Amino acid sequence: MKFDIYDERKLARQLQIQKKKSWDFDKDIHWEMGIDLNKSLLPLDNNRALFPNASQEELKVISQLMGLIVASTISQLEEVACKLKVPVWEKFLNKHPVNPELFALGEQFFEEEKKHARTFKRYINMFASEVNIDPDDLSSILPSSENSSIEKIYTLNSNMGGMAMWWLISAVEEEAILFYHFLHEVKDSVDPLYYQIHRCHFEEEVRHKSYAQMMLEVHKEFESGPVSQMFKKVDFITAEVLNMTWTFKQLLKVKKLKKYKNHHQFFATLSKSIDHISNMSYYQLMHTLFNSTPYISHTLHLSEHKHVKEMLSRYKGLKLPIPSSSLGDIKCIV
Repeated sequence: MKFDIYDERKLARQLQIQKKKSWDFDKDIHWEMGIDLNKSLLPLDNNRALFPNASQEELKVISQLMGLIVASTISQLEEVACKLKVPVWEKFLNKHPVNPELFALGEQFFEEEKKHARTFKRYINMFASEVNIDPDDLSSILPSSENSSIEKIYTLNSNMGGMAMWWLISAVEEEAILFYHFLHEVKDSVDPLYYQIHRCHFEEEVRHKSYAQMMLEVHKEFESGPVSQMFKKVDFITAEVLNMTWTFKQLLKVKKLKKYKNHHQFFATLSKSIDHISNMSYYQLMHTLFNSTPYISHTLHLSEHKHVKEMLSRYKGLKLPIPSSSLGDIKCIV
């Protein structure tokens, strides 16, 4: 789908809708509900590929851990986007004759991303309190962009004329929308506060997801030199490689949770669950994570999202020649 980056009336109307429907961090999220530890956070797959012998209680806490991983991943990547606002957005648009409405939409986009990151981070901190652990300790076993080279590489890519960060943003927003649909199908079985946060996040993602595609359209319209043509081909692959590298590195942190097994039953049960993975060979584990583990496999296969496929075709971008995932059906473990 092509977006008209010159239609100031349409852009102004979109901005008006986004501002009008924007939700408030304090007033519209029912934080007073607290977290129900008896509920799952995310639905798991019927095939139980990663934990074939797990008990119902283990599956519940695995679902909760997966929910925290997804929440942290969203929060961290949206924080990265906000940190890189100047190099990947402001400097780029300042070079081109775009109208003020496109700038205003961008300001709204980054404000919403900042709010989303803060919202998911607050939920994680609340969960830490529920399971008797310091928020920093819980964060230490969850995905984090701190002390990583990801910001430097995306900044370098942008300064050289690339748009890899906008490809990542576009794909991650597609994932967030997909994950919400999984949640919505089983909303009565998951923690109500977790569901509400994803519902609010989903509403704004749907309204502003086109902005990343608008940025790619600006790049297509104005950047035509040989270096830019090269980046148009390889930017998505750059985003894929960085995303895969970062994701696998973050997943390794889960091994640290065993040291917290005496803090709360949540960690004790998770510690037992990790033993199921220990029995898998390295090849089995990598194959399962890459091909048949909900959320993780989705995250590793950015090019499988419908609108990303359409954009790759439109912008003639290349993707890694990797096999498609083989995910099973999704259901909620209660």
